[in-house]
Order: sequence, then C-alpha cells, then structure tokens
Amino acid sequence: MSSSKSKGKETNGNSKINHKDEMPKVVSKTESNIKGARPKTSSKPEKSNKDTAAKQQPLVSVKTDLKVLIMNASGPSQGDEPSTRRKQAIQNVINKHNPDLVLLQEFSWKGIHGKIWLAHPVPEHYQLTGNTDASILYNINELIVEENPTGKLQRILEELQRPTSKHPTPVPLKFAPIPRMSLRMVKTKGVPVIEFICISWHGRHKGIDDLEKVIEFRHLMIFVKDIRTKNKNLPILLAGDFNVDMELISHEVEDPFKLHEYKASKRRKKKGVIDYFIATTELCLKDIKPVDLKKDSIADKPEDVLDHDPIIAMLEPSQLSTAVPTPDKTTVKMSKKAK
Repeated sequence: MSSSKSKGKETNGNSKINHKDEMPKVVSKTESNIKGARPKTSSKPEKSNKDTAAKQQPLVSVKTDLKVLIMNASGPSQGDEPSTRRKQAIQNVINKHNPDLVLLQEFSWKGIHGKIWLAHPVPEHYQLTGNTDASILYNINELIVEENPTGKLQRILEELQRPTSKHPTPVPLKFAPIPRMSLRMVKTKGVPVIEFICISWHGRHKGIDDLEKVIEFRHLMIFVKDIRTKNKNLPILLAGDFNVDMELISHEVEDPFKLHEYKASKRRKKKGVIDYFIATTELCLKDIKPVDLKKDSIADKPEDVLDHDPIIAMLEPSQLSTAVPTPDKTTVKMSKKAK
C-alpha cells in the first residue's frame, strides 16, 4: 500500500492525552517589593484543553490505493511433486508482493490455510471466498468483503434473457456465467473509504472457438453492466482469466468500462494474453505488469506448474471520483459525470 498498514482489524483508537497542571508563577522579592506592582497578564486568550488535545491527536493514516493481483492457480503437472511446487509458488508470490486483493481462477483447494498449507503457510490475515472456478483472496486487515446473494444475480440474468424494449435481443438461455464468477462487495477499512464491486472471472475455453468466445464475452459485459445498474452504479472491477485474447475483445469494451492493457511476457504473447483487468472509469489501474515467477519464487521451475503469469496492478479512485469528508471518516463517492 502507499501508506502504512494497520496490524489488527481496527487500530484507529484515540490516544489519551494527560495535561499537567500549570506550575504557579514564582515572584522574586525584588518584584514583590515594587510599589503598585501588578501580576503580568496576557492579551491572548488561553487555549482550552480541548483545543490542545485536538492538535495533539495522531494523524489518521490515509489509504489511496490497493495492490491487486490476478492469479490462475492451475497449470500442467510437469516434474516431481507438481502440487507441492504449485503451492510454494503461490505462497512465494503472495508473500513477495503482499497484495490486498487476489482474484484467483482454478484454485482447487478448499482453503488457503490448514494442514495442506503447513509447509507453505500463507499469512493468517488472508481469507478466501468463492468457488473453484473463480475466487477472491483478501486481506482482512484492510478490506471488508461481503457476498452478493446469488439469487439476486440470477434474477438479473433472467431479466436479460427475456426480450424487452431495453434489450430487444435477449441474452441466450445457454449463457450461464454465475458458476464461473465470484462477485463480492468490497470496502476499504482505511480513510478514505473506497467501495466497489469486485468480480473474479474464469471464461470458458473448452469446446468453443474464438468467435464463440467473443460472443460470450459480449454477453458477459451486458450482464456486468446490468449488475452495476442494479447496484446504484457502484464502480466495478472485473478481472481474471477470460480465456479469450485481449486483442479480440478490445472493441467489445464500452463506456463506462475500460480495458487496461499491459505488456505481457514473451511466453504469454505466444499463447495469447487472456489474463487482464477491466474496470469502470471511476477506478484507475496503474503499474500493471506480469509477475516474474522465476525471480519471485524459489519453487523448482514454477513456470512448469503455473502456465499463467500472475498480473499485478495498483488500483485507486480516478480523478472523476470525489472524496467527501464526514465527521468520522471520508467516503469516496463517484461523481455523476463519471456514470
């Protein structure tokens, strides 16, 4: 993070300030013997204890960005003990980069802690939520993450699958994105408070060609746009393994969404750049780059057990957002112009 991180869930308690009584003024014999001498007075009003305490209050830490990571946790099983090496590579990347939010795909383990991870422990302040196809790992010290009811998503999808004046061409019934996504409401604990919808996505890749993938991506964007509308136009971060090359779908991303391009590694350029970030214009993503697994992991040949490069970025509110102060916190609210 760009600022210091708190160690507990909440550590913004006010420190107590003790005020010592003022010492009585010592008057010298010479001064006391002067005829008509009066005690010195000040024309400036004394500051109250309350004012003094307010000035001595510790500064509240300000958080303006989040470190976000995309990671497909699957890959070929080459060499000895591929599962062990894969867990080690995942742990190494998390410990090295200390992300606030990890959008995972194909994470086959039921949790990130426990006996199976004893040899490669991930810090306890990380919590996992989601399913095997798509899940989200987050730092509980920095973020509040809440589930959006699946039933609500299903109703939004069913509405899109019926022809209306707004959507004369309905989304096909065979389009089934909900099992392939993990959608959560994310809110920062720091100041300012940043609130957005986070979607980890794993696109289909078996049994469909590139044209079908592009069409399915188009339906996904219609669905996500409607999710935003039904959630008070909250900002959205959509990221993960889309399983369709970024160049093929770039023309499908329309305002208020933006596809955030980056320079991929040589091995991914050959296979296709399919891991990327899409976000509404209220959110800014910068410093996007692939993680160098050979450099950041001590696992034996990590690129043989993770065939996707993890992608890291810094997320922050864009200049279209405005920070609105309140008595006890600052909340980032999105301007109407950005909608």
